[in-house]
This record gives sequence, structure tokens and C-alpha cells, in this order.
Amino acid sequence: MTKEEILEKSRNDNGGKDIEDLEVQKSSARIAYFSSFAFCILISLLNWIFSKKISVQCWLVFFGMLSVAFFVKFIELKKKHELFVALSYLVIFVLLLIFFLLQITGKLNGSSGESL
Repeated sequence: MTKEEILEKSRNDNGGKDIEDLEVQKSSARIAYFSSFAFCILISLLNWIFSKKISVQCWLVFFGMLSVAFFVKFIELKKKHELFVALSYLVIFVLLLIFFLLQITGKLNGSSGESL
């Protein structure tokens, strides 16, 4: 087999992408995960400093994204660990969603839209 035949077989096995593409996607996903976590922390801190309120919106998006990502990993890999992590993130997402809904309906701290 020539080098080109091996590369072509690898691309076919990996959905048209070579190993370098897959590694770049993997590292960029890792960087995106950590940077979005840092952005959520920054937004939460700024919101607390300037308004003395707790904001859960960015955390809702963050944990929703993580739960979907780990459910997809579980479906693809069939590993129980991925399911456990996905369910854990889903529980956090649901708790934050309840907190958010209580905030915007005014049932938390007695007035509409007010936070802790």
C-alpha cells in the first residue's frame, strides 16, 4: 500500500477527515470548554460586583451544553461513565432552570426578576 492509499483509507474510516483534523477538533473543543467556563465565571463575578445579584443564565447554557455533549458521547461510545456524567450535568441544569424560573417569576425574594 502506498502512503496515499493509507491516507485515503484513514480518511474513509474517519468520515473524510485525517488524523490531524481530528486532533485539531479535539484540542479546539477542549479550549472552547475551558474558555466558556472562564467566561461564565467572569460574567457571574461582574454581575455580582455591579448588581449584587446572582445570574444563572450563562450557567444554564454551559451545563445544558455539557449534558448534551456527554449524552452524545454516551450514545456513540456506550460507556456508563459518560451517561453518569451526562445525568449529573442534567441535574445541575434542571436545578439552575428551576432557580432561574423562580427568579423571573418573582417567587424568589418576593419581587419579579430580583435575584438573591
